[in-house]
Amino acid sequence: MKKNEIIIIVGLLAVSLIGIAAFYLINKTDSPLSVRVTRQGEVIGIFPLSEDRTEIFTDATGFNTLEISDGTAKMVEADCPDHICVKTYPISSPGETIVCLPHKLVVEVITGDS
Repeated sequence: MKKNEIIIIVGLLAVSLIGIAAFYLINKTDSPLSVRVTRQGEVIGIFPLSEDRTEIFTDATGFNTLEISDGTAKMVEADCPDHICVKTYPISSPGETIVCLPHKLVVEVITGDS
């Protein structure tokens, strides 16, 4: 590799790391975090992320079990065919989501309880 190529690669890595750091600093908040659950755009529940609980959401298409514990939210059980929502990593930062498309259920972390 030539010297100029190494300089370009190091520069791009530095810019990327600065961008990632800026993203986390901008999204950092001292406000309490909540989990908002919606089905087809309609809010069906808002729960504080700081309180441990288990919620079951049921409709004609099936059920999902959401577990909130240790400041994270995770879908622990669902009867959808692909279980992508169950395989999703636990969420804990504003803007992170878990989506169950077969049940049209969206779980997202929000700031406050709005």
